[in-house]
Parts: sequence; structure tokens; C-alpha cells
Amino acid sequence: MASLLLLTVFLPLVGAAVLAASPGLDYRKARRNALVVVLATLALSLFLLAGFDPDKSRPQFGFEDGDGSFGFPWMGQLGVRFALGVDGVSLWLFALTSLLMITAVFSSWESIKERAATHYALLLSLQTGLLGLFASLDVVMFYIFFEFTLIPLFFLIGLYGGHDRKRASVTFFLYTLAGSLLTLLGVIALVGVYYSHTGILTFSMPELTKGLATLKWDGWFEADSWASPQVVIFLLLFAGFAIKVPMFPFHTWLPLAHVEAPTAGSILLAGVMLKVGGYGLFRFNLAMTPLGAQFLFPWLAALSVIGIVYGALAALAQTDVKRLVAYSSVSHMGFIVLGLFSLNGTGMDGAMIQMINHGITTGALFACVGVFYERYHTREMAELGGLWNWSPLWAFFLILASLGSAAVPLLNGFVGEFPILLGMYRRSPPHAVIAAIGMVLGAYYLLWMLERVVFGPLKEPHVHGSDDSASHGAADSHGHGHAHSHARPIGWHEIAGLTPLMVLIVFIGVYPKPFFDRLRPATEPVVANITAEEHHAKATKPVTAFARPESAPTPPQPAAPATNVSPRGHSL
Repeated sequence: MASLLLLTVFLPLVGAAVLAASPGLDYRKARRNALVVVLATLALSLFLLAGFDPDKSRPQFGFEDGDGSFGFPWMGQLGVRFALGVDGVSLWLFALTSLLMITAVFSSWESIKERAATHYALLLSLQTGLLGLFASLDVVMFYIFFEFTLIPLFFLIGLYGGHDRKRASVTFFLYTLAGSLLTLLGVIALVGVYYSHTGILTFSMPELTKGLATLKWDGWFEADSWASPQVVIFLLLFAGFAIKVPMFPFHTWLPLAHVEAPTAGSILLAGVMLKVGGYGLFRFNLAMTPLGAQFLFPWLAALSVIGIVYGALAALAQTDVKRLVAYSSVSHMGFIVLGLFSLNGTGMDGAMIQMINHGITTGALFACVGVFYERYHTREMAELGGLWNWSPLWAFFLILASLGSAAVPLLNGFVGEFPILLGMYRRSPPHAVIAAIGMVLGAYYLLWMLERVVFGPLKEPHVHGSDDSASHGAADSHGHGHAHSHARPIGWHEIAGLTPLMVLIVFIGVYPKPFFDRLRPATEPVVANITAEEHHAKATKPVTAFARPESAPTPPQPAAPATNVSPRGHSL
């Protein structure tokens, strides 16, 4: 199975190399070759999913030495190993990447005809980067894949995007690169702290997570100031991952990148790339520097709820459907971060499954936007209306994806956002209440968008490739259009790309147990580590005039004149 994981990660890169070697390949052959590769990769991913043991918390499908180390030496003197494996969290993100690649290829089926081989080669390269990132068990490998994903997406936006594609690609690249350099400093600091107090130089993520939790250095468990070790390292790691999420106020690169990216790029950017930020926060910030998260909780929770409400209000102000979906991602990713920083199992489980849900629903929304943009070459809601009359099936896809995104019960969004709110309510009720307001706003802007685009009389701009200048269907007195549309109907490839996502939106909402069963063995140790380090920090906190160890008995005090005493013990 370890060889199978290796094959799954690097098969798309092989396909990319073949396509890159034939840049003049006809677009029909290029898309067919790409489809074969992504279908094969999905089949291998599903085989790994079927063979995953949900009762194990350790990473699976990795090469293991006799001493329990994963992988094999790569840069031996530095302690860097070539180590791959997946646990319950990375497993689902791994499978999500493989699934959304199918949708991305089908969304490019007719829209990409020039330099098609290069386009599909970039998509496949991006897939290897994402699969390798989620399967990495070594910090150096994680960072290499982390940076590698920037390159193909930069060229996808810059070569195949909209009119402002150059600015969008450069902004995306500079933002994410600057943040990732700070993250690199945080990673090096983690390795340095562990080496300086154990004498062991390792970049193994499982070893670092376990070793830092039991580090024999009391200073590591003191997080009572901004200069505390865990707080400083937490902030360095947070810088890169917060930009990737993106959290408010680090989100400004995202709307432009989404709007200018080709449909396939938007699907993968929203569906998977943003999850890299959430995954990094879980794998590094929470698993390795949990006291930093506890110290910074008021700030982290505030940024999360601001992002939720701000993203929803910004979405309400949009007239471009794609830009509306882009701002909705800012709001929904705020929910995911809020669940992570609830620092309890309920919220964290909700955040993990919501990463999968958001990838499915937002990927579907961007694919639906791409379907009508390919025909009408506009995304302005003022120029569209009544598109149910053009394609009832497409309208059904858009409505179901929107309802899933709005967290309607019995659809996938609900099983993620409800545990997030519950987990945060246990820790901080005010933040949970504000987040719930953002949830209501989310339902409002999605239903508002559906009302304007899907329902009412048929309203079409000039149809690309049609001899008619416009088609404005006559409507009856009740506003139901019955005119014939001049746009071509939804294609088989678009149906094939969207149908699996629709099935999962319903399946996860009705029966999420298989997903939680595989997630929890991976999240429970992190939650337990957070609790243990908090207790360790309290136990090692020095006795001062203002704080006394919880276990220390209070000595008898001599009688003193009565005075007014404040709750902290200061005389008033």
C-alpha cells in the first residue's frame, strides 16, 4: 500500500510531463489524456480510502523502519526523510483533491482549446503538489510541496485568466510567498527548539508533534506573554497559513484571483488550495504550539468572526456571481478557522469536515458559474435571469450547491457548521452568536443570487456563437418565462463533472458517520495534547504574589484589620 500511495501522488506529474513534452497536441487529445490520468488517480485514491483503517490514529500507507520512523533517508545528515503517509484528516483532503480534479478537467473541456496541452499539464502538476502536501510526513517535504503548488496556479491564472490576469497572478504569488517565508522561519524554530533540548535533529512531523508535547523545558510551557516561545513560533506559522486560508485581513488577494482565474483554477483554488491553510493550522499551530493558540484565542476568535460577517456582507454587495462566490469563501473559511480555534473536539471535528464540505459546495458553485459564463460571457446578475428556463438541470445543480453552502439541514454544510457553532459556544458564547449571524447572512445572499439568476422570466444577453442578438423571453403575469433559449444546453461533460459533487452534498448531509469515524482518531490526540499542555503550563507556573499553584494548599493567615479588598487581592 505504501507503493500505491507513492504512485498516486506522482502519477499526475508523469502525465503532466508527457503533455508538456507535446505542447502542440490537439486539444481533443490533450483533454482525453488528462482525463485518463485524473480518473486513474481518483481510482487509486478510492482504493486507498477503502483500505484505510479508521481505528488507527497513526499515519497509514507509509514506509516504516524497524524503529517506527516513516520513510527513508533523503538528506541523512540533516535528518530529512522522504516520508509519505495519511491519517484521517489528510485522507479526506487527499481524496477531495482527486475528485475535484475530475470537475476541473471537465470544466475545461470546451473552454480551453488554445495551448490545451500546457493547460492540462499545469493542472496535473498542481494535483501532484497538493497530493504530496497532504501526504507529507516530513516538514521539509511539506514545505517543498507547499511552495510547489504556487507555480502551476500562478501560470494557470497568468496564462488562461481574464483581462486582469497578470495583476491577479502576481498578487497571488507575492502574498502567498511572503507568508510562506515566515512559516518557514516558524518551522525552523520548531526543529531548533526540539534539537536544542533533546539533541535529536529530526524533521518528522509525527516525531516533532509527540516530542514537543513532552519536551523537558519548562519555558516551552509558559505562554503568558507575546515573547513566550510558543506564542512567537505560533505567529510565524500563522502568518503563512492565515494568508492561505485566507483570514481577514489577509484576504485581499483572493477575490481578484478567483475572478480572473479560469474556471478550473477557481475550482481548485477554492476547493483545495484554501484548505492548505486550514490543514497547516491544524497540523502545525494546534498540534505543535497549542499554548500559543490559547494565549491568542481572543484575537483569533475575533478575526474569525469578523471574517465571517465581513465576507457575507461583501458577498451581498456584489453584482458579479463569481465575485459573490469568492467572498462567500472568505466567510465560510472563517467558520473553519473558528472551529479549529474552539480548541475542543466538537468544534475541531466540525472544522475538519467543513473543509471537505466547503471544497465540494464551492467547487460546484464555481463550476456552475463557469457553465453559463462559457455561453453568455458575462457573470453580471443584472444581465441574467430566469436561467431555469434555459436548463432546469443546471438550475438544480446550482440550487443544491447553494443550499449545501447555506448549511440547510440534511445537506453537507449543516453537519460542519453546526458542530463548529456548538464547539465555539462552549468556549465563548458571544463569538458563537456573532458567527450564527454570519450563517444567516450567508443563506440570504445565496438565496438572493438564486432569485436573480435562476427564477423569473428568461433574460439572456447576447449568446456567444448565436446569430441572434438577444433572447428576452416573454413571461406570463406570474413571472414565469417560457421562451426558447438560444444558448447551447448543458453538456455531458459538465453533467459528469457536477453529478458526483451533488451526490456527496446529499450523502454527507444525511449520513456523515463514515467521515467522522475516520477524522476523529486523528483529531483526538491533538485535542488531548491541547488539554495536557494547558495542565502542564498551570502546574509549572511559578508562584508569585498574584498567582498560586492550584494544588498548593492555602496557609492560615493571621488576623488583619478589616479592609475593602478587590477580587485580585489588592487593598482598595
